Amino acid sequence: MHMQYDEEVDHGEDEPVIVVRPVKSKEIGIFGLNLAVLKHWVLVKLELTDWTMEVYDYLEHEGPHNEKVREGVEGLSMFIPLLAAQIGLFKFKPREPSGMHPIPVIIMKDIPKQGNGGNGGMFTIKFDECLIEMRDVRYWVIHERMQLFREWLTCYLWAHAKRKLVGAYKSDDEPDMD
Repeated sequence: MHMQYDEEVDHGEDEPVIVVRPVKSKEIGIFGLNLAVLKHWVLVKLELTDWTMEVYDYLEHEGPHNEKVREGVEGLSMFIPLLAAQIGLFKFKPREPSGMHPIPVIIMKDIPKQGNGGNGGMFTIKFDECLIEMRDVRYWVIHERMQLFREWLTCYLWAHAKRKLVGAYKSDDEPDMD
């Protein structure tokens, strides 16, 4: 599955996987952001072409929750330009006027919401998949399909494990035994 993406960075147990891929003349980064104060993950899509951050929060909450999500992401929107300047990204992806102002944060409104507290991981996986494949999350990621997605993922992981047993797959973090 990972072979179809251009680059995968920053992965490990309980760490977000950041996938960077050019999509229809736009360059995007998609990553999960752990908002520790809420004990909740949101999905962030960073568009480097127009320098915006779209936030996908699938919990059904209003008021203080939404403000804490915005506060958590706005800190990142101030940090990313500093990081981009340090690594020289502005040479390849210019940003006006100076590049150092915070990236505009857009909290996506018209998206499916999970109907319980137990489907967050599956929602994150499916939102990520839809953004990478440019499918509309409103028609694909719906609460009623979560059990089907869980069953599909279970089968996929089982088949992957079986292939690893016969030597057809090797994980990146496994040492060479040759």
